[in-house]
Amino acid sequence: MTRRSITLPNGLKTDNYSKEYQRYCEALNLSKKPLDQRREWLSKLKDTRRVEELKEWLTLIWKEK
Repeated sequence: MTRRSITLPNGLKTDNYSKEYQRYCEALNLSKKPLDQRREWLSKLKDTRRVEELKEWLTLIWKEK
């Protein structure tokens, strides 16, 4: 697999293997789920930092729509 440079919607320049890009993709996928599924899935996560990062991305994703 090859690394590619990517600019995320928040302006961050990174690559497709970075933690930031993975978190963005996770949030993008989560944004397409119904509210109940999102709440259930987020409540199962124990890593509070991950949850906060996902919430930030979800806010940004929905703000752009």
